[in-house]
Amino acid sequence: MKRIPEALVRDIVSRSDIVGVVKEYVRLEKRGARWLGLCPFHNEKTPSFNVNPERGFFYCFGCKKGGDVVTFVKEIEKCGYVEALERLADRAGIPLRYEGVDDAAADDEKKRRDAIYELYERLAGSFHHLLTEDARGKPALDYARARGLSDEVIASFRLGYAPGDRTWLRRFLLGKSYSPEFLASSGLFSAKYPEVCIFSDRLMFPIHDARGRCVAFGGRLLAGDGPKYINSPETSVFRKHENLFGLSKAAKSIRDHGRAVLCEGYMDAIAFHAAGVDYAVAPLGTSFTETQAAVVKRYADTVVLSFDTDQAGVKAAERAIGLAEKAGLTALVLKIPDGKDPAEFAQKYGHERLKKEAESTITAEEFLLGNAAVAFSRGGTEGVAAAFSYLFPFIAEYTSELRRDAFLETAASRFSVDPASVRADFARFLDRGRPRPPTRTDTTEKAFTPGPDAELLAALACHPALYAQFRAVLDPSFFEDEALRSGYIALEECFRRDDPGPAAAAAAIQDGSLSAFVLDRAATGAYDADPQRFVADGVLRLKEQAIKKRVQKLVARIRDYDEGRDGDEVSLNELLYEKMHLDGELTAIKDERNGR
Repeated sequence: MKRIPEALVRDIVSRSDIVGVVKEYVRLEKRGARWLGLCPFHNEKTPSFNVNPERGFFYCFGCKKGGDVVTFVKEIEKCGYVEALERLADRAGIPLRYEGVDDAAADDEKKRRDAIYELYERLAGSFHHLLTEDARGKPALDYARARGLSDEVIASFRLGYAPGDRTWLRRFLLGKSYSPEFLASSGLFSAKYPEVCIFSDRLMFPIHDARGRCVAFGGRLLAGDGPKYINSPETSVFRKHENLFGLSKAAKSIRDHGRAVLCEGYMDAIAFHAAGVDYAVAPLGTSFTETQAAVVKRYADTVVLSFDTDQAGVKAAERAIGLAEKAGLTALVLKIPDGKDPAEFAQKYGHERLKKEAESTITAEEFLLGNAAVAFSRGGTEGVAAAFSYLFPFIAEYTSELRRDAFLETAASRFSVDPASVRADFARFLDRGRPRPPTRTDTTEKAFTPGPDAELLAALACHPALYAQFRAVLDPSFFEDEALRSGYIALEECFRRDDPGPAAAAAAIQDGSLSAFVLDRAATGAYDADPQRFVADGVLRLKEQAIKKRVQKLVARIRDYDEGRDGDEVSLNELLYEKMHLDGELTAIKDERNGR
């Protein structure tokens, strides 16, 4: 397999500011020598995610994920090791070189992806030119302006126009030396009719990934029959449920404001940006997804839901509230007056008015209680039952018992019902939906149990200079636990390739629980007070422990010695001499300990 040389890997890691990289996904606050934030890998309300720039690692005390900057990029971007290194190298401006046997299939796939990125980037420019400079695009440009979009906004989002001639694009691209096979995989043409572009006579919206690369298009119909909006199909560079329209433009503002406005469509998101609410994004022709909620959580703690007020919009908001709660986001709801969507509202009342309305949000609880009131209006016990049947599934999504209890209390008060009865009914609701615990089997993997030996190993990983000092008197066999023996060998491998530090050690250690234990100790600074003494004492204890076991085995062998059976292998005097030598080592260890 083709790989990046170890020396170059170390250079990439050393020149990648882990705080700067993590800050692109997580809001961090400095606390002493560390940086803290909400973990992007699990749902939490209190920060337990730490970044230690001095030692070059991250660690979450909640979910136990941790590692170096490469591991972070791998986990957050859901990519492979080499791709994570490539992204970091590109960020740091480091030219890459590879060694080993080329993986032809992987190389071809990378070239195809890069070619699609290049094609879409060029095509976005061509569509924009057709909209703003070509007579064919004038009706589309007039439409965009009529919707209240200024030329500056049109240029900022690089809106474009796809001509009505559905065969124009293929002829144009073939003339640019693109192959028919490549165009067939580009997501731009009909699978049944390869010469036909899926976009024709449409206002075009370039769709970018989080890194700002154009990966797809959305198109709005301007005249005639057909769906109002269509989007590019999924390709090797585009997954609808993983992307959000406008994210690359909105990311910084989302971090700065601590919130993202989630709209139903492209025009709504653009209207917010035009109004100065530049932290708005939109799903890509699909419902809000769990993956998209996790993407928002990387940048902010709050999501403002701006959906239509019709039945479909209410259902979409309800679903988004549940997904936001699962992702650890606080959900607020924005109701645009007159039942209009943001784009229509801005077109009628202006962008300044829309900007003011963007601040008029209500909590998700108030939104749900308002919807429950419709069911409650039936009256009598039937209305009460209907209201709480509506509310219970949403309350069950809450991960905080305090928030659950507060919501139940508020709902009981709102509908004049005894809170104790509401809690009892809610408990029964939870019991009906609670799955049975899985049957335990003997194949369950045994969890790693920390102890003094593990503490010593972690201290050596956290202070590689001490490992270099004491490695000559230690041996893997001193560790009884197999995971610790393997962990010690991993430290030796790090030492030999001159790759010190807890992040490198954790990456080299194969046992996941031991790796997390090392990072946990490094993150808490468990051995920083007097590491020299801690390690020296630990080495003495481990060495003494190993010698005592040798003595026990030796005593048993001496006791069971038979000259006729054992004489050819070893004499009794040799065994006695060995025991005397080991007793001397134990005495020396005792004297050294007493001397301290």
